[in-house]
Amino acid sequence: MAELKVKTERKTQLVDVTADVEGLVVQLEGSLVTLFVPHTTAGVVLQAAGEGASAVAGDLETAFEALVDENRPWGHLHEGDRNPWSHVRAALTASSVSIPLTDGRLALGGHQAVFLAEFDGPRVRTIRITVTR
Repeated sequence: MAELKVKTERKTQLVDVTADVEGLVVQLEGSLVTLFVPHTTAGVVLQAAGEGASAVAGDLETAFEALVDENRPWGHLHEGDRNPWSHVRAALTASSVSIPLTDGRLALGGHQAVFLAEFDGPRVRTIRITVTR
């Protein structure tokens, strides 16, 4: 298993970690990589990026904030939680994804990229990476 540390800069942020993940998995032999985010207020998503899709991450950040209003009457605020909306936003993503590997590279679609989805930043987050044969 390898770990990737990702420093986020905003409360809600999608960080493209594709190149970092590929840099780690190229050293490991196998045919499938699983990425796991061990946080309840962050996730991992596969989404469009690159030429013609450079605004997608920002649009998703805006959509997450619009879909899950921080000012609604959250029940677990009364339990001492300071960020209940972050848990709901993370639930809209995934805590893990599996991606096939071809010759040590992520077998993503032409416009796909791997993003860490931050919902309670800024923080340093961890992505745990395992490769299976």
